[in-house]
Amino acid sequence: MKSSSLYRLGGLALLIAAILYAIGNLVYFLSGQPQAPTALGLWLAFAGDSILVLGLGALFARQSERGGILGLAGYVLLVLATMFFIGNYAVNLGVAAGAFTTEQIAQVPFFTVAGSVMSWMWFAGLVAFGISIYRAGVLPKYAGALLVLLAVVQQLIGLAGFLAPVFAVLSVASWAWLGWYLLAEKRSVAPDPALVAPVA
Repeated sequence: MKSSSLYRLGGLALLIAAILYAIGNLVYFLSGQPQAPTALGLWLAFAGDSILVLGLGALFARQSERGGILGLAGYVLLVLATMFFIGNYAVNLGVAAGAFTTEQIAQVPFFTVAGSVMSWMWFAGLVAFGISIYRAGVLPKYAGALLVLLAVVQQLIGLAGFLAPVFAVLSVASWAWLGWYLLAEKRSVAPDPALVAPVA
């Protein structure tokens, strides 16, 4: 499969993830921002993050030659954090199904510590990857800046809850922007030397 096709598939994955995030956000806000996550919201987040991993791979590959060590570090941090979030959603789906309780989960020190660490890994990954996008100039640089802003707003939600809708909009917008770019990007194709007439 051609690299251009892989980039387009990655872009499609990012767009689908953004759509799932948008639906999940609407469900969350229209239901009055419940304290406990709903099964539908968890499934949407689980599917969105699973698909996002594919899109992140396409973004990294698209700018791998110019992204540098910062791009690699950001990509690795984002993938690791996203994989943890996927596992976290699976655990919460177990809680929603009544398989176990949040009190039982709280008794597992690894789960509590990992949740805190992964949250900061996600933050650092967004910042590093966003800066690498801005500096590389391969993908839309202001989409990279949007990822950095997304990371900052997410950390501020605990202090200012009114930023939750802002975070939701930024999340959908940033991934949708990058996804659309990969999907619609036109790449120049070098002409076949056999078809080029010799110059007299």
